[in-house]
Amino acid sequence: MSWDVFVARYSREYEALGDIPETECCMPLGSRAEVHAAISQHFGATDWSDPAWGRFNSPHGSIEFSVGEDKPNTGFMMHIRASAAVVQLIVAMCVAQRWQALDCSTGEFLERAHNAAAGLERWTAYRNQVVGGV
Repeated sequence: MSWDVFVARYSREYEALGDIPETECCMPLGSRAEVHAAISQHFGATDWSDPAWGRFNSPHGSIEFSVGEDKPNTGFMMHIRASAAVVQLIVAMCVAQRWQALDCSTGEFLERAHNAAAGLERWTAYRNQVVGGV
């Protein structure tokens, strides 16, 4: 169970998911090595021993980066089990790279959202309810 965020780059930056035309395609983010480097600038302790699946662990929690095998990379998923402290790092990474981070639970782009941590907060509340208030 995780809070999931899809990261991509489009031909332009969109305000909302509904603004993306059906003809739009994800643009290349770069080679896998370039994507690893961009992620590692913000999440420096990421373990890339599996090049398709990075793992970041910190006192705030963990993030798994599912970058896959595609060449060039056109998007990746982040599976987040962490506190809201990681949200601003995610937003900063995306802004720096001209990427957009789609919160799969709210349908909002994190860098455009009024409360970028809203989806994570809802996921945390649900997780705590399911596992008994961890």
